[in-house]
Amino acid sequence: MSSFIGHSVTAVTIGIAFNSPKKPLLLRLAWFLWLIVIASFPDLDHFIPWLHQSAHRQTRITHSLAFALIIPICTIVVLIIIGIRGRQLKVYSFQAILAGLSQIIIDLLVGVVGIPLFYPFTRENFKLPWGILPSAGKLDLSNYYLYKNLLIEMGILLPLFSLVAICRYHLLKPRQVKIVIFGLLFTSTCFMFWGYNLSR
Repeated sequence: MSSFIGHSVTAVTIGIAFNSPKKPLLLRLAWFLWLIVIASFPDLDHFIPWLHQSAHRQTRITHSLAFALIIPICTIVVLIIIGIRGRQLKVYSFQAILAGLSQIIIDLLVGVVGIPLFYPFTRENFKLPWGILPSAGKLDLSNYYLYKNLLIEMGILLPLFSLVAICRYHLLKPRQVKIVIFGLLFTSTCFMFWGYNLSR
């Protein structure tokens, strides 16, 4: 499975991609924080015993599509209740759903542990035969693999985050953008190749 940092970076990337920089900063930051909550929600099984896979015949029920969409659906309902309508509702709803699904997509791209995508209809686990992201290392400050895997993960995700931010906020002059985009994509691809070649 991927790390909390990886899921957070992905959630904020989604927020930046679909929110106008003209919106108030505090509003954007609050929404980005909520997207992080949505993206991290399926990892509750690490902290709540009755959700842990050991209580469900080694099935990570929180990593099903149904569970991952609980908070996005609740978010959409709240948005409707507070009066968000039209295009704005669609944009916020899309972000919430994408953030929820990002947990599943990111973990699938690790390619190590199977995920019960269609639970509770079936307990069958789905796993890609390959992976480009490393699994999250054991949370131990003396664990070498914690830092190595985090480096690879950030090497993949941060360039993509930077690319989205640069394009969305127009941070560079047009003639600089192409070179920077190429550099960021090249960097991310190199780390993907490193992640792909990890033993699984």
